[in-house]
Amino acid sequence: MGEVFRNQNFRRLFFSNLFSGFGQGMTMIGISWYLVEATGSASLLGSTMLLSSILTLLVGPYSGTLIDRFSRKAILQIEQLGGFVVLALLAVWGFWGSYHEWMLVLLYMATLFMFQIHEPAQAAFVQETFTPKHYKAINSLLEIENQTALVLAGGFAGMILGKFGLHVVLLFNALTYLIAFLMLSGIDYVFTLGNQAEKSPRRSWVEQFYQSWVYIRERRGFMIFGVSALVPFIAVMLANLLNPIFVSQVLREDVKIYSLGEVTYSIGAVGAGIMLAWFSRKLGAFSYMVLNYVFMAIVFVLTIAIPNGWVFVLLSAFIGWCNVSTRLIRQTLYMELLPNRYMGRVMSFFKSIGTLMRLTLLALFTVMLDSTGTQVGYVVLASFLILAALGILFSMRLLMRQVDKAETVTGQGSAE
Repeated sequence: MGEVFRNQNFRRLFFSNLFSGFGQGMTMIGISWYLVEATGSASLLGSTMLLSSILTLLVGPYSGTLIDRFSRKAILQIEQLGGFVVLALLAVWGFWGSYHEWMLVLLYMATLFMFQIHEPAQAAFVQETFTPKHYKAINSLLEIENQTALVLAGGFAGMILGKFGLHVVLLFNALTYLIAFLMLSGIDYVFTLGNQAEKSPRRSWVEQFYQSWVYIRERRGFMIFGVSALVPFIAVMLANLLNPIFVSQVLREDVKIYSLGEVTYSIGAVGAGIMLAWFSRKLGAFSYMVLNYVFMAIVFVLTIAIPNGWVFVLLSAFIGWCNVSTRLIRQTLYMELLPNRYMGRVMSFFKSIGTLMRLTLLALFTVMLDSTGTQVGYVVLASFLILAALGILFSMRLLMRQVDKAETVTGQGSAE
């Protein structure tokens, strides 16, 4: 990791992500809590998450084709500049007037949309800019950075939101996006697919997206793995709906416990990023992945079995550990298997599948939570994780053969 961090381009990417992740984290925490406290119900937050998922489902396939056709650095910078402008305007509004619910709903949707673009664009950018031998270290460092940003976001959100109000939180977040934009501007970058994109015949985004489906279909086990690998992330996204309601209405705690849960989640995630290489060597990447699925399911059950604020805070750390461990293994595998020209589309394809799954569960949760309570939601997530673990086990052997072939080809290319 030390060798990677000495690279000036990587350091700029690292700190750019640190600032933008901090801004995004504070925005999501602030709005989620504000919507639950303002209405006293899960319905508005659930409906907002549902609408956001529909939006990302509609634009996901198109965004993937854009990522594979245009400069990934430019896409990341447009995202950061857009975040700065939107948050700055809303912050200014908050100093002279009160927020309407529709404003916060739109901001939540815009923030989630930016995240939808950010992950595949960043993965393609890293794959394009750095050498394959550094992928695992880069992914781990970026995850440590991301979770550090969320630790800071959770801590600051709990303090600033209660003392100064949402408008100050949004102003602070706008500045973090601006700093992230300026830091990313200094990275030396060449869009390696630029000439290929210019020379290739113009195809509609539907045709380009269909190519990603053909690519996935031709690789046995990849579809099952890709869908199963999304489940921890989907579970965490849905827990973002359950957690503020659970803390507020079941535990009867205030925003400090909720934000502390975000902090310990991120601490666990940072630990997972640091220890990933060691556990992967000892247990094997796929075995370690399955173990995290099962453990995450157990933690969700314990959350409702022991309804205590400080237990919630502690268990959040294990959720962070499990989610990040599985995501890093998934991300590294994609970089080893996928050609750069397909990275944006394939990741967006799986994100669209994940959005469909999330939409189904969000619709279910939004309808049932006010009558059944959040406890049932946590049980549903635990069951979903066990099914996904079986999917990983089923696809494991097929994908391991492809990774071995990819490493053999890479080794032969290096020898030449």
